[in-house]
Amino acid sequence: MAELHTLPAVTLKRMLHDGEISSVELVEALHARADEVEPRVGAFAHQLRREALAAAAACDEKRAKGEELGPLHGLPITIKESLDTEGLASTLGMKARQGRPAPTDAVTVQVAKAQGAVVLGKTNVPQSLLAPMETTNAIFGTTHNPWRHGHGPGGSSGGEGAAIASGMSPFGIGTDIGGSIRTPAAFCGITGLKPTRNRWSNIGSNGALIGQELVQSQTGPMARTVDDLILLMRALESKTMAALDPDVPPLELGSVDPDPRKLRVGFFEDDGWLTPAASVRRGVREAVELLEKAGVEVVRFEPPNVEELLFLYFRGISADGTATLFDALEGESFIQPLRTLARVARMPKQARLGLARALRLMGETRVPMLLESFGEKRVRDLWEMNGRRTQLRREELAEWDRKKIDALICPSYVTPAAPQGMSHDFTIGFLDLARYNLLDLPAGVVPITRVRPDEIHRSGVRDRVEKRAAAIEAESTGLPVGIQVVGRPYREDQLLALMRLLEAEARKTEGFPQTPLDPR
Repeated sequence: MAELHTLPAVTLKRMLHDGEISSVELVEALHARADEVEPRVGAFAHQLRREALAAAAACDEKRAKGEELGPLHGLPITIKESLDTEGLASTLGMKARQGRPAPTDAVTVQVAKAQGAVVLGKTNVPQSLLAPMETTNAIFGTTHNPWRHGHGPGGSSGGEGAAIASGMSPFGIGTDIGGSIRTPAAFCGITGLKPTRNRWSNIGSNGALIGQELVQSQTGPMARTVDDLILLMRALESKTMAALDPDVPPLELGSVDPDPRKLRVGFFEDDGWLTPAASVRRGVREAVELLEKAGVEVVRFEPPNVEELLFLYFRGISADGTATLFDALEGESFIQPLRTLARVARMPKQARLGLARALRLMGETRVPMLLESFGEKRVRDLWEMNGRRTQLRREELAEWDRKKIDALICPSYVTPAAPQGMSHDFTIGFLDLARYNLLDLPAGVVPITRVRPDEIHRSGVRDRVEKRAAAIEAESTGLPVGIQVVGRPYREDQLLALMRLLEAEARKTEGFPQTPLDPR
């Protein structure tokens, strides 16, 4: 029999049901796996070993008595550190939040436990959750990408991605405000889904930017396989959460079984603003080819308003002049991935705009736009941004209607995972992820391939953004490449069906990134 840590959650569920294994045996196997690999990965903020074994024993006792069981009964799960679990502080990697234990579980955690899940522990995050490529903080330390020690696993659900990819957890719950589920999925070679806003409850999900609601965070599942995502989505269904959170619509997931080849799918490999790495573009092309061979109709799609959406995102996130973030940190030093953000945020407006003008004279265009988007806004500006966001969402969906598409495949992060320390001035690489947070469309990531040695050299480098991308790509040979799949609002059923088909076809290819893996 295969080692338990290598098996998907759907297989473990069947084995528990058939009596082939007990929940205690499964938890002990995952503890043994963590003993082996966690020192090299650093995925956990807290390992709840005693509690997990006690919960597993209770699950086994209920099963032996023939009691009615939930769909996750006895299955281990991990939880992102920023999600409340009773008795532990949700620090977001910030020292000022230590010593504030949560009085109750987040709704997602409540429902997972009610459905029988056994919580193995809480997984690491970057300080403030606002670092998209790395996961590090002064409380819990640094999480390494299992594919290459010294590379980031992505953020801010980076600990979750690393724990799942290295076989310490079969699946878990993350959050996503700018690719925070999808980036770790792409970087670590696993799957992840950001549902439509409030498809899952966000009560008990904490963020550093309280009151910033132009762009809103969303909880969602992460796993090694799409079938495991579906299992988690069904177990934590909206109808159940609606009883605990009035913001959640009481919707069923719907059938994921209909043939996704009945769908019409759009695609783009380059948004025209910042060209993705050669490996990422090839990943999109291969996904298109796999879908076409499976009988799916795929058509080209040109994403509208790329630049405006990106800088509307940054304008909204920084609308208070980053005062809320500085207050939350209470004087704590920024982690290295956030220091460029801190320097820009602290600059007086005239100095920031003067630097933008100087950079334009030097031939730069992208960084000046970023500098111009930061800074405190008036209430009038915020209302204008909210109105424009709504209009852009309508324009996006109108373009989907015009092209008659049901879903879209496109790049995830612009590059593969970056070496630790290289991401502080490359946040902008998440533009194809952040747009679907702002537009509130459900989006997931599926692993497709790995970076080839002939794909690590970027040509036509013109500015500092492309130079940073080139430096990251030069260190990317062998790393996983995941592509993004986007759906229509509340059509997670169609989205997951397409993701499952794409994963099944990609697994047949030679370059598919297999997980779990031993940390390298």
